[in-house]
Amino acid sequence: MNKPALRKKAVSVAWVFGVLLIMDVFPETTLVFLGLVVICGIYDFLRNGLYDAPTFKKYFIGSGRNTWLLAPFNTLFDLLSSRNRHVYRMDDLPPAWREDLQQVIDDAMAHKDEIIGYLDERMAEKNRGMLFFQWYGRPIETALDIPKLREKLPFVKTIGVSVFNENRSTSFHFGPLRMMFRVLYNMAPAPHHEGVYIQVGKQKHYWHDDPLFIFDDTLMHASFNKNDAKRYCLFIDIVRPTPLPLVLNAVIAGFAGMVFTLRRVFYKNWKLIQ
Repeated sequence: MNKPALRKKAVSVAWVFGVLLIMDVFPETTLVFLGLVVICGIYDFLRNGLYDAPTFKKYFIGSGRNTWLLAPFNTLFDLLSSRNRHVYRMDDLPPAWREDLQQVIDDAMAHKDEIIGYLDERMAEKNRGMLFFQWYGRPIETALDIPKLREKLPFVKTIGVSVFNENRSTSFHFGPLRMMFRVLYNMAPAPHHEGVYIQVGKQKHYWHDDPLFIFDDTLMHASFNKNDAKRYCLFIDIVRPTPLPLVLNAVIAGFAGMVFTLRRVFYKNWKLIQ
C-alpha cells in the first residue's frame, strides 16, 4: 500500500475513533446529534440525484464524510436561504449579488496577464495551484499586489485564482459547508475542447461554452483539464442568496475566525501560492 493510501486509511480510522470518543464522553447529546446527522445526511445525499453504490460510499464513508457530519448545519443554512437551484446563471442572482460578483470579475480580468504570468512562474511541475487574495472575508497578503481584489464586499467572501497544470484533474469530491456558493470564471478558455470541463452530479459544464459557472459545491463535483494547456479560473465564494444576509455573514465571519489559521487543511491537495 502506497503512502497516500496509508494516509487516507489513517485519516478514516482517526475520524471513526474521534466520533466514538465523543459518543462516550457526551452520550445523550451525541445521540440527538447523530439522529440529526442521519436524517439530514440522507436528505443531503439525495440532493445529488445520484443513488448508485459508489456515490453512496463516497458520501458516507469516503471524501464526503465531513459533509455528511455537517449536514445538520447545511440543512439549517437551506432553511435560512432562498431556494437552492444547485447550478446558477448570473441572472439567477439578486441584483446586489450580481453587482459585487461582476465587479470582482472585471477587476481580476483587468490584471489577467499579470496574474497568469505570476502563476506560471511558480507552478513548475505541481498538479494544481491556488492563489488567494481573500478567504472567507479576510484579506490575504500576497507578493502580487492587487488591492482591488482584497477589498471587502458584502456578498463576495473568497477571491482567488486556481490553476491546473496540463492534463490534470481532480477526483469527485464534496465541499463541506453551504453558507456560500462557488463561482468559477475561466480567465483564458481553451478553444473548443471536450476534455476541459467541470462536472456537478450528472451535469457537465464545458468552459468553451461559457467562462462563468456558479454552483453549490457541497454537491459531488470534479474539474477536468484533459488538455495540453494550463487552466486558470477565478475561484470565488459568494454568500448564498438569502433574505437574511446579515445572519449568513455573521456565520461566515465566525467560521473564518475559528479556522483562518488552519485554512491550508482545506486545500491540502493544492500548492498554495503567495
